[in-house]
Amino acid sequence: MESTNYGRLRLGRETRACVLAAVLTILTVLTGGCAPGVDASSAKMGKTGGTGNAAGVRVVSTVPSVTETLFALGLGDSVVAASTYCQYPPEVADLPKIGSLFDINIEAIVELAPDFVAILRENTELAQRLTALGVKTVAVDHSSLAGVLDSFETLGAAVGGEAGAESGRKLRRETETRLDAIRASVAGRPKPSVLVAIDRTPGLGKVADVFVAAQNPYFNETLAIVGATNAAGELAGAAPVVSPEGIAALNPDVVVDLSTDGVYVEGAEAEAKIAEKRAEWATLGDGVKAVKNDKIYPILDLYATVPGPRTVLFLEKLADAVCPERVKTDDEGEKTR
Repeated sequence: MESTNYGRLRLGRETRACVLAAVLTILTVLTGGCAPGVDASSAKMGKTGGTGNAAGVRVVSTVPSVTETLFALGLGDSVVAASTYCQYPPEVADLPKIGSLFDINIEAIVELAPDFVAILRENTELAQRLTALGVKTVAVDHSSLAGVLDSFETLGAAVGGEAGAESGRKLRRETETRLDAIRASVAGRPKPSVLVAIDRTPGLGKVADVFVAAQNPYFNETLAIVGATNAAGELAGAAPVVSPEGIAALNPDVVVDLSTDGVYVEGAEAEAKIAEKRAEWATLGDGVKAVKNDKIYPILDLYATVPGPRTVLFLEKLADAVCPERVKTDDEGEKTR
């Protein structure tokens, strides 16, 4: 959910609908559908600057998750342009923009003379168009958590050779260590059913049609790690629209609301937004277990829908929502709560 600046921006309904349709095949594109906002709290995750242009390699990134990965690997100085929606880390704001997957500027890409363009595996049409113009591409799979982890080494090697590949392997090991810690913290506990609301119409004062994670490998994997089951796991499609009546029929134990209205907020403003969202879910009534038991958890961090190096931050928050009594450990294995 990216843009060229960090101001407050509300998307038009048509734009939101277009972006949400894309989540059926590419979760990362969903992040390109929201407005900007820099999540300062996530700056701790990975490196946020380049370490010098890797052997002069020039890369154009077409999606936020790829851009974040390259910067996390310390290869940000090799990124010569990014998509309109790429917005993290803050340095990305100064990069030339080449549009989005819905409106890519092929001419601008060619003029930049990149060594390659980094794309998602699903975007075969863009790969074909670029190849026909003599522009190389490197494709990664960010539709699943396994694919995200694999991409660290793939992108590192493509830009930084063996040193970059090692950086990718290191980032993967660090991420897997944190994921294992999350698994351990919820092991042996009950597995609640969780409804993940990817997005919904804002400003209604109630919950209407909701895009939920269903046949979605990325969210199914993340829910499994935090010891939960997907309440919408039997529905068809990656992100079907569910009505209030449909939500009542699913009757989840927990609702995790990732809708942000395209705006990053923090402090008192974030607390007010969370309260507002909980009040909207409360309109569904006590017939929904998550409402009755006050298990509604809005997560406003924009990285929640960017499958990349900050995914582990989302998982840690998700685990807290699903299992608030879990015991966390730090890297040394000492109890931190």
